[in-house]
Order: sequence, then structure tokens, then C-alpha cells
Amino acid sequence: MAPAPLRNDGQPDSAALWRWLWQSIRPYLGYILIAIGALLLIAGYLGVSREVIVARQIPYLVSGGLVGVAAITLGGRLLLIEDLRRDSGRLDRLEKAVQELHQVLLYRPDAPSGSTVQTSVNGAGVPSKLTVLPGGESFHRPDCPVVGDKASGRSVTLETAQRKGLHACPLCQPTHAGV
Repeated sequence: MAPAPLRNDGQPDSAALWRWLWQSIRPYLGYILIAIGALLLIAGYLGVSREVIVARQIPYLVSGGLVGVAAITLGGRLLLIEDLRRDSGRLDRLEKAVQELHQVLLYRPDAPSGSTVQTSVNGAGVPSKLTVLPGGESFHRPDCPVVGDKASGRSVTLETAQRKGLHACPLCQPTHAGV
């Protein structure tokens, strides 16, 4: 467990404690609010079902029905926030792992050499010849797996591809530096 962050005066930061406490309680509070909301809806239904006069049913509808729906909604939002935070953390870890793997693959001894690379205006390494497939909407590096052994692709420069409104291939990323 990491030590508590210290304030300027050397005392532990109480805001960090409250953040940790809120993060720990949030999922359980969501389930509790949903259960309370369900109980309020049941109590409201039972109260309305016993009353014949509509004017006497309104308090049950307001206190049991509306407050119950609000409690269920708030509990659901708390659970949704927790789920989104958990997914965001997973995505951050996956993105970091992919980035590390990409860096490892770039420095392999059998990685493609940069001999066919020119430097563009913004300093990004771009191959001097790019490939465009007939009817395609993107341009590729000559060694891109999408192009493969297709002999029907034609060579273009980066300026020509951009002028024609073509997009960079997301797989081979021909306009990224160091790739």
C-alpha cells in the first residue's frame, strides 16, 4: 500500500483519504440505493393498491414511486461510473502494453530499414513512394499487409495522395515518424 501523500506542513492529505473512501464505497452504495428504491416502489404500490380515493394515492405515488425511481436511477449511475472507471483503467493498461510492444518490434534486427524514407515538412518519416489500390480511399506503405502481393496498386507521392483526399492506412501508418 502506498504511503499517504503529505501536505506542505508534513501532515497526511485528508482529501486523499476521502477520495479513497468514496472510491471504496461507491459500488456498494449503488447496490444499496437500488435496493432501497425497489423497496420504496413496492411500498408505494402497496399503499396505492389499498386506497380507493385517488387523492389519497398521490402521497404514495410521490414518496414511493418518484423517490424510488430516483434512488434506483442514482444507484444505477453510481454502478455505471464504477464500471466505466474500471474499463478505462483496463484500456489504459492495454494501450500502454500495445505501445511497448510496438516499440519492441521497431527495434528488432529484422525490422524494415529506413532507406526508402524521406522527411516531410513536419519531420515525420514518410516513404518516398506510397501505394494506392484501385478504388481505395487510403494510401499505404509498399510493405503494408493490406497491399500484399496485389500488383494492381499504383505508386504515388504523399503530396499526390493528400491532394486526392486519400487517408493514411490505420494499419501501416505511412505518415508516422519512426515507423
